[in-house]
Order: sequence, then structure tokens, then C-alpha cells
Amino acid sequence: MNFNYKWNFREQSAKIDKLVLEHITKKWEKWDWRIKNTRDKKKYKIVDYQYRTRKIMYGLVTYKRRIYEYFDEKLQKWVRVCLVDEWLELPKYKRIGEDIEDTIIENFADGKRYRDICAICKKAGISVSSVHRVFKNFEIVETNPVKVKLEKNQPIFVAIDDSHRKFWNFKRKGIKHSMRLIVTYTDNINHKVQNKRVKAIIRPTKTKIGVKKTAEFVKKTLSKILWKYWTSKNYYLWW
Repeated sequence: MNFNYKWNFREQSAKIDKLVLEHITKKWEKWDWRIKNTRDKKKYKIVDYQYRTRKIMYGLVTYKRRIYEYFDEKLQKWVRVCLVDEWLELPKYKRIGEDIEDTIIENFADGKRYRDICAICKKAGISVSSVHRVFKNFEIVETNPVKVKLEKNQPIFVAIDDSHRKFWNFKRKGIKHSMRLIVTYTDNINHKVQNKRVKAIIRPTKTKIGVKKTAEFVKKTLSKILWKYWTSKNYYLWW
């Protein structure tokens, strides 16, 4: 058994990253080739070949893809499109990959600075402005839960609790925040709440919220998650 005592981790790591990038490039170009053979040939016509570069945690991925053209009946004109980018769900003018965005959000939540995050994503070659742009464009999509249909004279239970936690802002300062958690449910059967819905109000600790604002928030929340006419006299709200 031969053992190489000159094995260098940094050198081998660079080779592994190169192999990963080559594998991803071949995979994406192979999907582009499959789309070419399975497309509607009467509708989509190949008009050009272009290279595109994407940034991922292992480095830069540059792959060659086909550009198609089809006639849009609504617009009444020819439109150029890249089918492999649509199949991969890649935004048109976006270079940073989703794995980098997830890494940025996770590390910033742990209190790391922009420069620290750039060092973690060193292979991707992102800058401080790129990190700031990810936070600026980051949005939490609020889901619309299925509304609960109430029976006649059915009570609604509301549980409210407060907690305190320190959050980091963009100036690298930890500010203590209060979180008022509001849980609504219709029944509790065998220690399992039914039709549970959770909402929260997050604010700086010194900011007053009061009972009136909480009651308005509960009313607004219930109007979204419960069937209409929940404010009728046939229903009861238990605090």
C-alpha cells in the first residue's frame, strides 16, 4: 500500500472544486441537449448559442446553452427565450446562486459581518455590495392558510405570550426585541389543539404596544384565518 506523505489538503481541495464545477457544467449542458431533442420543433427554432456564468459556493460555472425563438400570438412578435434556464428556474439577470443566498442569510442571522460572510463565500468571489444586495432583496413570503369554518356557538381560544430576544441590525449592534406570540385554536382534544394558527408581533423592547393594539392585531388576524361573519353574535372569543 502506497501512501503519499506530500498530500496537500489545499491542493486537493482545489482539484475537488474543479471537478464539481466541471460536473455541474456537463450536467446543465446535457439538460440543454435533452431539451433540444424533446422540444416542439415547429414552435421553437434555434437562433443562437450563448455562454452564461453563474456563481455558486464552489466557484464560477460557465455553460453553453441554446437560444430559441418563437412567435408570441398575444404580442404579435418573435420572442427569444432560453429553455434550459427556464427549466432550471434561473432568473434572467441573476448571477448569484441560491446556495450562496442561503449561506448569506444563515450566517447573518448568527451575527456575522459582511466581510465575514465574504470570507466564507471566498470561492464564489462575492463582494460586500453583493451581500448587501441579497439582504435588500430578501423577502419573507407569507403563506395564506386555509380558512377555518366555524360551527354555530363555537368558541375561539386565543393564547398570548411574550418573549425577548436580541437581534442584530446592519450596523453590527445587538438590539433587544420583544415578540408577542398569538396562538388561536378552536378546541383541545387529547392535548392536541385543533385548527391552530400562529402570528407574532416583533418590536424593540422600549416600544409600547398596549392592549388596544394587540386586540386590533388579533381581530385582523382572525379575519384572515376564519370564515367570514366570525364576529357574529353566534360565536364567542375566549382570552
